[in-house]
Amino acid sequence: MNINSTSTAQVAALAQQLFKSVDSNNDGKLNANEFQSFLQNLVGLAANKSGGLGSGATSRLLDDGAAETPAPAETGRVYYSMAGFDTTKLNTPSHTTPKYVFARATQDLDLGSDRATRSANLQQVADYAKTHGYPNTVVVSDDTMDFGDGYGVIDVLTSDGQWWWYPKV
Repeated sequence: MNINSTSTAQVAALAQQLFKSVDSNNDGKLNANEFQSFLQNLVGLAANKSGGLGSGATSRLLDDGAAETPAPAETGRVYYSMAGFDTTKLNTPSHTTPKYVFARATQDLDLGSDRATRSANLQQVADYAKTHGYPNTVVVSDDTMDFGDGYGVIDVLTSDGQWWWYPKV
């Protein structure tokens, strides 16, 4: 979209869509927590796109590209959206499937921001999973793990180093 050719109506529609995505309780107002979460997402996205300030968190965008404001987990920890993961489940600590234990590990641990570093730190994810209900978790290769839950090997890193969850069937 060229900013010089953007109509007022297009800007208004974009602003309305952005506001709705940030207003997580849908009350028509932004409270301090909603605004803070929005800014954290925006800063995190800018850092990830620029290649700087990497953290254990991955993409903070939904699949449709709209910024998402995560809800605080029951523990007070806020987990940010990751492609292929439901943010509500991610922020529900009692949702302890291997997929969501894995996703929390990627944000709770400092695992680097590039593929090589993340791959080298997969044992930390396995150790985390072992202490969170999956004692038979093993690293299978530089981008796969088996959580010992009977579902087999899971590809957990994309070729460009993003976290993901892809069962190897």
